[in-house]
Amino acid sequence: MFSKYISITYRQYQYYMRKALKKYKIGNSDYPILLCLNNNPGICQNEVSRLTKLNKSLISKGVKKLIEYKYLHQEYDIHHKQKQQLFLTKSGEKILPDLEDIINHWKKIIFKDLTASEIETLYKAIKKIDQNSMTIK
Repeated sequence: MFSKYISITYRQYQYYMRKALKKYKIGNSDYPILLCLNNNPGICQNEVSRLTKLNKSLISKGVKKLIEYKYLHQEYDIHHKQKQQLFLTKSGEKILPDLEDIINHWKKIIFKDLTASEIETLYKAIKKIDQNSMTIK
């Protein structure tokens, strides 16, 4: 069954990332927040949740942890006093190249026997499957 292999690969990815991220004291749901904020500085937690497709609870816990470890900080939005904008700190910016290396190493491992064309076809197919799965209510 197709979903079996996706599940196995996902669990291996979680294991790999957990091990690789341990030295930064962050988890599998924390690093997407850092990557998202790198591309979208100053957005709020709800927007991080929307962009990463992680639930608001995970984002809230992750933001709290990342602030505690000084990878990001919050500032009140001058236009909306209730909103808090999120920004990477210097420490957060400093680990981004390492995170990219960790992710690229994973890709190198899993795609080692695939051609660029096969990877592109796989990406397109998985994206379609993802989109189709989102229609399930």
